Amino acid sequence: MSKYDVFELVTHLRKCPDIFLKPSSSLENEGLNSVALISDTYRLVCNDFLKKEFKIPSNFDLAYIEDNHWRAIHISIWLLSHPSFINSALIEDKLYDFWFEELSEASLYVKFKEWISDEERAEEMVRLLLHCCEITPEGENQDEAADKLSSLSSADRQKVLKQSYEAHERIMKIKKEMAEKKAREAANTYGRE
Repeated sequence: MSKYDVFELVTHLRKCPDIFLKPSSSLENEGLNSVALISDTYRLVCNDFLKKEFKIPSNFDLAYIEDNHWRAIHISIWLLSHPSFINSALIEDKLYDFWFEELSEASLYVKFKEWISDEERAEEMVRLLLHCCEITPEGENQDEAADKLSSLSSADRQKVLKQSYEAHERIMKIKKEMAEKKAREAANTYGRE
């Protein structure tokens, strides 16, 4: 077993048990206690099982987390159970940004089941976690890792699609204005004759 091998981590992620796909208990009575899962993951990562203070949003902010985002967090907690992340205290401070900023943005574009069922989305989550934790995957340098994450990024892809759509809309507007101008000129010419 190698440390931070992307293929190995993707394989682990895609074996996520169904229990992690349940909603948060803050949204449903039958759901998972998400805050307890996050706290336990912090303990596992830093290897301090007596620790009681964790970087978690306030209860007010937790209430605004969408179901899809909660389930993505649950799936990422399964990913963090991989032996490569156990007793890795250096990443503890980076998990908050991963869960509540980066994964929040990615979850706007990725349905939670796709993190497991889609090979590219699984790799995106692995690479996003490694990037947030400032870990370079085995066999890659920082530039290669950044390029691969960028090519997989759902948020980046969505931005490109939006820019492409906006450019197309501008072109269509210009064409329409030109056609209207041409029609007016033709009407004016016809009216003069």
